[in-house]
Amino acid sequence: MAWLCAEFKKAARVPTNRLSQLACEMTVIRMHDAWARFCRDLIVLSAAGNTITVGGTSLAPSRPDIHNSASVIPILLTVKRWRYEPKWATASIALDAARSLSIQNLPNVSAALGAANSPAEPLRHIRNYYAHRRRETSTLALGTGYFTTNNLPDVIHLNSYTSGGLTVIESWVKVFDAVACASIQ
Repeated sequence: MAWLCAEFKKAARVPTNRLSQLACEMTVIRMHDAWARFCRDLIVLSAAGNTITVGGTSLAPSRPDIHNSASVIPILLTVKRWRYEPKWATASIALDAARSLSIQNLPNVSAALGAANSPAEPLRHIRNYYAHRRRETSTLALGTGYFTTNNLPDVIHLNSYTSGGLTVIESWVKVFDAVACASIQ
């Protein structure tokens, strides 16, 4: 995600330029996608087993019918009676999938992905506005508290500085990195 942060900061230097605005919006969309892919891979690889956590725990397949990572999603869809893969970037949904698969490292994954300071939900709301441009997505994005106006969510606010001296985007990347590190222990 660090490269996405760098691309955002580069594009945000000229926020009034429409091309820069679009590049910043695409960065937010890509950041959400990257987080969703990380959560999916974390849970699928944990369920498939034959992997070792950073803490040294060797994970076995979480179910006897899981033979490799390719078999995890079909089994999950069958167990949950879902037609589609879950929304992996939403912690409660990803953790529901992890519980249904009975992954061995669920306590660590649950504690990390469920962290109260995770920017995943605000990022999702802001991403949804940039991707869909609807009144309801605008309302949810404005409700994240990252925007100072009641107008449309403008990317310039995501390049503003937080109390920690980092921009909003930089602070998100820092938290995502910490959550990711905690989840693979």
